[in-house]
Amino acid sequence: MKRLRRKLMPIAPRSRKTFKISDSLNRQLNTYAQMAGAAGVSVLALAFSSEAEVVYTETYRVTQSSFPLYIDLNHDGFNDFRLHATYYAGSSGFEVGLDAFGVANNRVSGRRFRSSGGYFFSAASALQAGALIGPKGNFSVRFPFMAVEHFSRIGSQYSDLGPWAGKGRGVKNRYLGLKFVVHGEVHYGWARLSVTLGHQRQLDDVIGTLTGYAYETVPDKPIIAGRITGPDVIMMHPETGETRPLAPLVAPAPAPATLGLLAKGALALDLWRRE
Repeated sequence: MKRLRRKLMPIAPRSRKTFKISDSLNRQLNTYAQMAGAAGVSVLALAFSSEAEVVYTETYRVTQSSFPLYIDLNHDGFNDFRLHATYYAGSSGFEVGLDAFGVANNRVSGRRFRSSGGYFFSAASALQAGALIGPKGNFSVRFPFMAVEHFSRIGSQYSDLGPWAGKGRGVKNRYLGLKFVVHGEVHYGWARLSVTLGHQRQLDDVIGTLTGYAYETVPDKPIIAGRITGPDVIMMHPETGETRPLAPLVAPAPAPATLGLLAKGALALDLWRRE
């Protein structure tokens, strides 16, 4: 099979906004800080405890051959990553595939592979849930592909290639490792995707379904693929940018008002006061 060919428009770096948590989250932290002051807890300590946050966005979007699917990971109005359906016709047949790559200086995790035919290609890694994504990951390849179908010119023969092809069956709920740069600082994240292969010789034979993505707000801090619960995880609405904590509101046992309890909101503080 011939090396994949793709025509990519040059991507000019764009000026980015200073990386920051959304205004809605800032309002929440101000409320928590007032509650902390009423309980005699240091506002500085509360601010320090809120520095490590994983922001998770739940979504449902499907790739199409007619236009790319962009991911604005931190909802600052600038696209960070791109999923792109591909199609190429050549003398030996034609290929239908799906690519993933970072805009500007951003990268997706991947590595170079050697095919059975002896040539090398760059492919995006299909990570399992629980994989650690961080500075030790491989983000060296620039334009890796996810999956591709190759059809012969004559007959109905085809072959599949790539970590996301799943030996022709596709994959479900795998993770793209993401590395992106904001205001000169490196952050890590992930995108949860399922990929299906149709084998019907059509433009949309290889389809990616994006069901969620997350990023770590602390520069250079690793993130765990697929983790969407815990006291340091907040949910962000993909359209409004509103955020809310994903931690439970009720403390498991009577205890002094801790930073974690205060961060769960007014209801939790009221429950503590009743104990």
